[in-house]
Amino acid sequence: MPTETFFNLPQEKKNKIIMAIKNEFARVSFDKVSINKIVQDANISRGSFYMYFEDKKDMLIYVLSNYHEEVMSTIKESFKDNNGDIFEVFKDILKFTTNFGTSKENIAFCINIFSDQTVQNDVMLQFANRSRQKEFFDLFKDHIHINTLNLQSPKDVDDIIDILISITQKATMDIFLCLGEKDEILEAYNNKIAILKRGMLKENI
Repeated sequence: MPTETFFNLPQEKKNKIIMAIKNEFARVSFDKVSINKIVQDANISRGSFYMYFEDKKDMLIYVLSNYHEEVMSTIKESFKDNNGDIFEVFKDILKFTTNFGTSKENIAFCINIFSDQTVQNDVMLQFANRSRQKEFFDLFKDHIHINTLNLQSPKDVDDIIDILISITQKATMDIFLCLGEKDEILEAYNNKIAILKRGMLKENI
C-alpha cells in the first residue's frame, strides 16, 4: 500500500497520480507498464514515485483497494434495499462491477487486468489477503437474513457465500473478456442465481 507521504498529498495531486496509474494500466499489459510514463503523466519525479509506492504491483493493489471499498459500499446499500436477500445482493455486485468495468474511462483498464495472467496469479492473490476476505465474509454474515436459508450447519453460510462469489467472479471475467456477449452472459448468470435460490432457500420462503 502507499506510504504515509502519499496519503498526506493534496487530494488534487493524489487524483492526478491515480489517473496516470490507471491510464498506464489501460494502455499496456502489467509486464509492460512504465514507471517513467506514469511519473511523466503525473508530473512528478521518479524519486517522488518511490516515496509513494514500492513498485508497480503496490500501486495496482492500491487502485484495486479503492474499487474494493466501492464494492463494499454497494453491498451495504444493496442489503438495505433488498431486505437481506443475499441473491439480489450478488446480482447488484455484478451490475455494479459491469457498469464500472464497461464505462469508457475504465474499460481498457479492466480488460487488461482481467486478461493478464501475471496479475491473476500474483497481484490478485496478494490483494485478496486474509483480512480482506474476512471483512467481506463478515459483512455478509452481519446482513444476511439467515432464517430464510435452508441451512444444515453454521458452515453452510460460508459455503453459500463462496459459491455465489465463484459464479459472480466468473460472470465478471466473461463479460470483460467477451463484451459482445454481455447480455447472454447476464442472462445465464441470472438463471444460475435462480437455480441456486430455489435450492438454498427454505421451502416456505
